[in-house]
Amino acid sequence: MNKLSYIPLLLLIALGSSCNKDTFDNTDFLKTGTAPSDEAINFKITNDNSGLVTITPNSAGATAYDIYFGDATTDPARVLPGQNTTHIYKEGTYPVKVVASGITGQKTEVTKQLVVTFRAPESLTITANASLHDLTVSAKALYATGGYKVYFGDAANEVPVLIAEGASVTHTYAQAGKYQVKVEALSGGAASTAATKEVTIYNALTLPMTFEQPDINYAWGDFGGSVTSVIPNPYPGGINTSATVGKIIKTKDQTWAGNYIVMSSPMDFTTTKKFKVKVYSWRPGLRVLLQLERNGDNSFMENTEAVTTQANTWEELTFDFSSKITDNSKKLQNILFFLDNGTQGDGSQNYTILFDDIVLTN
Repeated sequence: MNKLSYIPLLLLIALGSSCNKDTFDNTDFLKTGTAPSDEAINFKITNDNSGLVTITPNSAGATAYDIYFGDATTDPARVLPGQNTTHIYKEGTYPVKVVASGITGQKTEVTKQLVVTFRAPESLTITANASLHDLTVSAKALYATGGYKVYFGDAANEVPVLIAEGASVTHTYAQAGKYQVKVEALSGGAASTAATKEVTIYNALTLPMTFEQPDINYAWGDFGGSVTSVIPNPYPGGINTSATVGKIIKTKDQTWAGNYIVMSSPMDFTTTKKFKVKVYSWRPGLRVLLQLERNGDNSFMENTEAVTTQANTWEELTFDFSSKITDNSKKLQNILFFLDNGTQGDGSQNYTILFDDIVLTN
């Protein structure tokens, strides 16, 4: 009974082995295989001017694809069914060729024209910072993958300077004046976007300070509630008939309110140590403190005070630093004024002065 039960099982195993051998040894189907058909290429082009293109091949019966990019790249990329490859192109038209291989080794190829067009840069902004005759320019824009051409506007037939995103360039002008700086943002292709920015280049701020030179930047700063401006002279006459003067108002804020200006370089006290300033005050007895500081470090400072003696007229105040400054070692570069230092102002004429013609003399 047990011996007989094994016979059918052995027969089944033998028959199964015979069938498997016949299936895997039979390669007749290779003789009748066909090349891949219905071949197609799909392009996905990014819209950020990077030139990145995703290439996806497709066909019936392919087991692999060789993609020839159509540019200077000579070696193809091998892609399996259902996959893709990426490639970076410059702007232009490219004959992309795909060779599909079937299981029999037969091949089919197709070529499709790829057109890569870059968009014009957007939201172009220009940053220009001047330091006397030196101007530093940078730019920023969307899709400016080709960089930026910078024109400084001071020469005929000017050759622009090319800078990359995040970079800057510094140019030195021969003379002061107003200039139109032009920046052209490049897409990396034919499209571009241009913008201009007017800049003013100033000459050095030195003494004497007269407020009369349009090519000098009289940029006074304020702190603590002082308000400083440069205005037409409202009271020309007497010792001051000039057209333009400075004005300081001490408001009801801090008792130490003041104003300052930074000279283009440290002042020279080799032979001159006295300041003379023309002042117009609405009351006598107004204390005017003149302070000198090193730029960026007010631990190096000297000051002295003068008092107005007249009202409603121009007079000249003298600030003598002879006993306080012996040489140029402190590199004093900033000039500051304080009205009635230690007393709170009220914004009225009692806490207002006009000032002009700051002179360093002996």
